[in-house]
Amino acid sequence: MSWSWPESKPEEYVPNMVDLQFDLVGTSIPADNAQLLSDELLRLLPWLSTDAGIGIQHLKGAETNSGDATININRRTKLFLRVPKTRVDAMLQIVGKTLDLAGHPLELGRFKTREFSPFGNIYAHFVDTGSATEEQFVQDVMRELDEHFQLRCGFICGRQQTLQSASGPLFGYSLMLHDVPPHKSLQLQDEGMGRNRLLGCGIFIPHKSIAPVVPR
Repeated sequence: MSWSWPESKPEEYVPNMVDLQFDLVGTSIPADNAQLLSDELLRLLPWLSTDAGIGIQHLKGAETNSGDATININRRTKLFLRVPKTRVDAMLQIVGKTLDLAGHPLELGRFKTREFSPFGNIYAHFVDTGSATEEQFVQDVMRELDEHFQLRCGFICGRQQTLQSASGPLFGYSLMLHDVPPHKSLQLQDEGMGRNRLLGCGIFIPHKSIAPVVPR
């Protein structure tokens, strides 16, 4: 689905946020870890809840063979936090801290900063607009793109997903936006879409192709 209008001149956008990539030390953690991660990071850094753009990306990995719904942690597993550039130095205080994820310890190592890239294709693993049906979700996406971002571009949503939260299950969809102008790509990565950024929702990352990420 797409629509467009000609732009009179190139525009620029300077992001307020930056991604931090943390090394991790651990063995395994629950596969359903979004709420656990959010609770533990808020315990260490209560100010994470003060800015709607701050996000904790979903922590994924290979499932263990134990049958207890856990995933393995190895050297390639990283935790990504999206925080204001003005708060990067404050994040040093959690390096070396250990999170307790339902009895599974996870130590936070050093981090690297990663600026946003103005890709024309950007992808969010889970977007929560508050609507459960695909038809309502699509209407929400069109409205937010049009009214807030003043953007008309192509988009594709994936299958419905469920995310467990402290307030109950959340229903959302993966979302690919394509043919996005560079300044709008940066704005969308900076601000995100929908609700519950601290649970990993509405966080866009660049993607090279629209083909393999949204199977129907």
